[in-house]
Amino acid sequence: MQSNDIIEPSSSPWASPIVLVRKKDGKTRFCVDYRRLNDITKKDSYPLPRIDETLDTLVGNRWFTTLDLKSGYWQVKIHQTTKERRPS
Repeated sequence: MQSNDIIEPSSSPWASPIVLVRKKDGKTRFCVDYRRLNDITKKDSYPLPRIDETLDTLVGNRWFTTLDLKSGYWQVKIHQTTKERRPS
């Protein structure tokens, strides 16, 4: 993935180790161990919005977009200035 410019080396304190795991069907699964990141992340709990209210906000709009959550991580570019964030 690094040779295809999908990932790049990082020395960020927010970096998490990755593991490639073989699934039962023989395919490879890309796994990230977020436990260390979760330990330092500030929790900000809030209730999810109601789906009917969310759908009501779309009434009258002509353009919609979707993001494939399976591969969305690879589709969204991160601006160079926001790649490394320091805890405040």
